[in-house]
Amino acid sequence: MKIGQVVREYGIPVNSLYFYIHNGLLVPPRKNHQYLFDERTIADLQWILELKELEFPLKTIHRLLSLRRISNLCTEADIQELKAIYRAQAETLREKEKKLAKARQILQDKLASLEARTASPGRTGVPLQMLPLLCCPHCGGELLLDHVSMSQKYVWQADLSCSCGYGAAIRDGILETGNVNTSPYDKPDTTRELYRDLPSRTLSLFERSYHWMEERIKKSGGTGHVWLETYVTAWFFLHNHLELLAPDDCLIVVDKFPETLRAYKKVIEEQGVPCPVLYIADASMQPPIRHHCIDRSMDFFGTNEHSFYHEDFYLDRMAPYFSRDCRLFGVYFFFRTGAAPKSMQRYLSMYPGASAHNFHWEWFRDHLQGQFRLTDSEDCGDSLDSGDNLGLGFHAAGEELHLGAYSAVMKGM
Repeated sequence: MKIGQVVREYGIPVNSLYFYIHNGLLVPPRKNHQYLFDERTIADLQWILELKELEFPLKTIHRLLSLRRISNLCTEADIQELKAIYRAQAETLREKEKKLAKARQILQDKLASLEARTASPGRTGVPLQMLPLLCCPHCGGELLLDHVSMSQKYVWQADLSCSCGYGAAIRDGILETGNVNTSPYDKPDTTRELYRDLPSRTLSLFERSYHWMEERIKKSGGTGHVWLETYVTAWFFLHNHLELLAPDDCLIVVDKFPETLRAYKKVIEEQGVPCPVLYIADASMQPPIRHHCIDRSMDFFGTNEHSFYHEDFYLDRMAPYFSRDCRLFGVYFFFRTGAAPKSMQRYLSMYPGASAHNFHWEWFRDHLQGQFRLTDSEDCGDSLDSGDNLGLGFHAAGEELHLGAYSAVMKGM
């Protein structure tokens, strides 16, 4: 039988047959540079397949084949060794069965726990204690609430208005300004679709940046802070690190898509809300919150995301909302200057109107230091391939995409 016939008859990949041959498990005769599987070789192959069904490792299978080749398993010594090998494998399978039974029970318990889990009764709205942080983004005036549905802690529904003519609304506990995203190149990402196919090396960069920022956030000390995180459709750091927030902190979450906010609001409620959270759907970069009320800001990919659709600098836009002692934490994706021509060409073709300065660390650093003082930074490493995904799909394989973590404070602090 030729090797192609063996593949078809036994359903074995040709690579497996060559592996067995090259490692001496099969020793077929050759004729005219072709392997011919005679009866003896077929018998060896059939025994290999039988022993694999019994979960023997290849090293042991090779030993058994050798015993048969030496004496055809006729000597008493070989029979005794064969028995010993079978007994050892039987004991190995018994131990494996115990471990599998234990693993099955653990999985059943986990499934039962998930099945028994009910939605958290902690439905949230706009926290009453955060209403003083709101104001008209046009004139800075007080916002009036009408047609209000509320509890002692939250506003669920309301119409908001200012004497200057500005209007907004609270719907299902989310403040919606009516400023919606208009870019045809953007869409809400409620299931992390943008990043689901990121390779492990790229995700490892995220993890390194997590550790770096966690350490600096903890060192910054204190509680009772007002946190801000925007562009959460790009990435939402604090959603995965709620333990960093104290009960007397406040978190303001701003995104251009109300769909994204609804998805995250539900997830955070199910986890248990550690502190008051205000969700604002706004695409204008002028959310209706008071100037200078933010003393902690998280920029996880926000500056990059802003530059996909705007020429100006994200943190300059947000600076009026930061207090004079505000601390910034964030990450910024970048290419070394001139080292990623294919990636930048793809990026600019995929996002017409995007900033050509995006993904340049020097540009980010120089603009940051216009109003802020960079206190610490670290290159968390690079990825040579970000995979075929929507989030970083412009990244050309082989070009180094770096992730830099940074912390900063307002100048004069």
